[in-house]
Amino acid sequence: MTTMETRQRGRRAHLAVVGDDQVPVSAAIKEPAYPVNVIAVWGPAGSPGKSTVATNVAAELALSGQRVLLVDLDTLAPSLALGLGLVDTPAGLSACLRLAEQNRLSIEELNRLTISISLGRNELKFMPGLSAPNRWPEVSAERFEKLLMCLEGVVDHVVVDLPQATVFRSNFFHPSNMNAAESDRDTLLKSVLTKAAKLVLVSGSDPVAAQRFLRAKEYLAELDPGTSPLVAVNRFRTSALGNRAKDELIETYMNLAQLRIDVFIPEDRENLDKAMLNGLPLALLKRSSPARVAIAELAKQLLVSAPSRKSVAKL
Repeated sequence: MTTMETRQRGRRAHLAVVGDDQVPVSAAIKEPAYPVNVIAVWGPAGSPGKSTVATNVAAELALSGQRVLLVDLDTLAPSLALGLGLVDTPAGLSACLRLAEQNRLSIEELNRLTISISLGRNELKFMPGLSAPNRWPEVSAERFEKLLMCLEGVVDHVVVDLPQATVFRSNFFHPSNMNAAESDRDTLLKSVLTKAAKLVLVSGSDPVAAQRFLRAKEYLAELDPGTSPLVAVNRFRTSALGNRAKDELIETYMNLAQLRIDVFIPEDRENLDKAMLNGLPLALLKRSSPARVAIAELAKQLLVSAPSRKSVAKL
């Protein structure tokens, strides 16, 4: 066996640390459980870039003429406001949930408690998240559903950035799982993962990120084996897996999780750093950015009922 064959074999073995007892995922389209179209963006621990993907997917949908509300639903580490360059923000999520629970959330109040981000002729609405992670009990699954009921007919899509899981049977996700009282913290996450009309799973592109992603897929399969998410491999590069990185990730995710990778988002550090510095979505900074082009493709797939490369190519 050559040295190169040994390296290739070893790398595949490293990606395959998670067992092969994955539950096959159904390709059937899930009936929406919410009154509005909720697009959930989620990923495993390790900062795979889900917040960046959520922000830019929401911007791309808004640029296509859709009425979009971006919600920072990350109750562990809310970060969308900072990513958008916003320091002084309204009460946002907490106040909207409280008003919705009291049946007092009017369009005027919604406009007051959200931020309008101008995208040329279009507009993206942004609802800031919690001011402190210890306020997470305020964001219950029931209150969030009441909020969505108030948004029916007001927006076309609600894009939510979700938190990590805090409890997992392998004790993998977060150190807070050592506290049994934290187990209720995942109630909102589980509810959104199972009820969202569409789910984007974000993965990194190195062996560690791949292993974490496969464990996150296990968590999702335990909740709802029928969930069929779109998979985005973020910060894609060949330096960590070699020249066959794309093929190896495609094979690994299909063989171990029965998931097709829908889009590879290239490593685009220079443009992403500029976007962070200026508090802008990539589309407003550099439309030809490789990462922006890939995320725009993902947004197109989210607009079709059953994502496929053939149907997306016609858009």
